[in-house]
Amino acid sequence: MSNNGNTKKRRVGGDGARVSIDGGGESNSASELAAIKSMMQELVQQNRTQTNMINNMQGKINDIQEEITQLSKKCMSQNRTQTSMMQNMQGDITRLTNRCDRMERDNKRSVLNMNSRFDVVEDKLKYHDILLQNQKWKYLVPRPPDEYWSRTDVDDEEVEDFLNQIKKCTEEMRYGNGDGDIELDAQVLYHEELLPHWKEFANALEQYSFYLNHSVNKRDDSKLRLGDVDLPEDVINLLSQALKSTHFHRIVLTNNNLGQRGWDFALNSLENNTIMKELCLEDNPINSMKDIERLCQIVRRHPSLRILTLCNCKGVDINGYEMLKIIMNAGKRKLELIDLSNNSISTGGSVFISDFLATNPKKMESLFLEGNQLDDNDAIGIAGALKQNTNLRFLDLTNNINITRTGWMALRKTEFDDTSLNAASDCNHSCNIKYPSDEEDENNMIVGLDTSEMNGDRNCNNAFHPHFVRQKKIYSILSSRNRDCSNVEHFDNVPVELLPDMLYTIKEYSNYPDGDNNMSISKVRGHVSPLSLVYEVCRHWEESLAAFEALSS
Repeated sequence: MSNNGNTKKRRVGGDGARVSIDGGGESNSASELAAIKSMMQELVQQNRTQTNMINNMQGKINDIQEEITQLSKKCMSQNRTQTSMMQNMQGDITRLTNRCDRMERDNKRSVLNMNSRFDVVEDKLKYHDILLQNQKWKYLVPRPPDEYWSRTDVDDEEVEDFLNQIKKCTEEMRYGNGDGDIELDAQVLYHEELLPHWKEFANALEQYSFYLNHSVNKRDDSKLRLGDVDLPEDVINLLSQALKSTHFHRIVLTNNNLGQRGWDFALNSLENNTIMKELCLEDNPINSMKDIERLCQIVRRHPSLRILTLCNCKGVDINGYEMLKIIMNAGKRKLELIDLSNNSISTGGSVFISDFLATNPKKMESLFLEGNQLDDNDAIGIAGALKQNTNLRFLDLTNNINITRTGWMALRKTEFDDTSLNAASDCNHSCNIKYPSDEEDENNMIVGLDTSEMNGDRNCNNAFHPHFVRQKKIYSILSSRNRDCSNVEHFDNVPVELLPDMLYTIKEYSNYPDGDNNMSISKVRGHVSPLSLVYEVCRHWEESLAAFEALSS
């Protein structure tokens, strides 16, 4: 059913809202739309502006980041450059420092060389000055009047011998004659009339340092020996002053009645003389353990000392065995020869000597213990120690009356055990042991024990090479058994693989020359010809050798 005139028409707007069709409603909608449109445009414009601003800001941020990156790269480059410059500068500084150090060291060396040259020139000037002075020098010390000696209990011949010797030594030192050895060996007691001669001797001795240092025939083995001459305090004072500047390589003082002042003189001479190789104080008793301890302290520090002889030096209050232990411990790492003969050394069952030798001291080559109170136990212990010792070259235990045949046989077996080839091979091949004389001893029946020739002559260094000595012993055993045709029965326990070594030993030893040539080991008398030994050895192994060759091929 339709409404005429009263019904109002409505239409829907574009945004879904109902819009009145009356006249006033259309104008309101248009203005609203325009306002909305304007707002929308304004919003769009604002959005564009903000977007542009954001883009601009992002661009600026990117530019800033790029600038930061560039600055960072530039800084890093500058830092590397600066680091490189610093490293280069540090290298330059190091090189300059090293160069300065080298220049300083070179300057010091140059100064030292110049000072050394100046010293040499100065010494040469002094030397030539002394030569000129001594051209006019004469030995003018008067001899004591004959009536003086007639009033004293002195042997005229001994005094005459001493006066001739001291004059000869003084003239040699003044004129620079001789070979560098000054030996005054005259058995005479001191008298005050001899003091002027000692003064002249000491003055010449003090000057002699220039001859020792600048002689055309300069030696490195000079020696001062004063034997069997009394050295009282007045003489010791003179010698002490002279030996402050005159240094010998060897000082030998024997039977000088030194006393405490003399021992101080001897030890001071050793301590102040850095080139001394040998000190001998034979027959000068030590009466204080403090002197022994001081001696050992000096030995430990001394740069050159190699030989120490204290034969018959045990004083009344000294224990010989304690003396031995202290000295051997002190010289273990540097002394090549120790002589402690005739010092009443008794071990009382202690094994220090054998333990000491068993450590195989590297430097120790000669040990003299002759004339002490060692016994068979000591000898047997020493024999066992020598099986581990390869450095000792000479051992003297003779005149120890408590060592019987038992002890000597133990030593001989260590040096040369001829019961088998293996036993001989395992012996000591380096130490030459001195045995008692080869004469029959009614108590101990010590006969035929001397095997010193087996380990060579102690004066022939090359003879001590263990390789040569071992070959010699094997050859000796083969020779002795060849003569009684008993070699074959002893070869059963010897592997055939050792045949080449045995033949080589026979060949090598048979080529050694005979005689006293120091470069060889002389053959033992009674050795058979090498061809005879080779025949006997190969005859026994004839069948085994064929099997051995088959296995080897």
